[in-house]
Amino acid sequence: MGPHLNIAIEPANSEKNYQIVKFAGEFDKAGHEEIRQKLEDCVQSATLKSLIFDVVELKFINSEGIGYLMELHAHLVKRGRELVLIGPNNHVADVFKTIGLTEVIKIFPNLDNFLKTER
Repeated sequence: MGPHLNIAIEPANSEKNYQIVKFAGEFDKAGHEEIRQKLEDCVQSATLKSLIFDVVELKFINSEGIGYLMELHAHLVKRGRELVLIGPNNHVADVFKTIGLTEVIKIFPNLDNFLKTER
C-alpha cells in the first residue's frame, strides 16, 4: 500500500515571491505523519512572501490535517510570510468554509486568481 499523501515541493519563484507545494491524496493522521518533516523543513526555510499549497489533488482532509495547516500558517505569519491554498475540490472547500478556515487563510480557486491579487 502506497502513501496516503504525497507532496511535491516546486522550486521557489523569487521573481514572483512564492513557492508552491502540491498535495495529492488524503490529509489524515497517516498522511500527516508521512509528510510532516518535509513540510516543516519547507516552512522553516521559506524566504519568500507566500507559501502556496496547491490542493487540487487533495481528496480528503480531517481535523488533524486542518489543525496542522493552522500550525504551519501561524509559523509563517510570525516570520512575516503567508500560507495560501489554491484549488480545493468542492468537498475540501466545504470543510474549509464550515470550520472558518477561509477567514484565516487565503484560498483561491487557482494560481491565476492568486496572482491577480495585490500582494
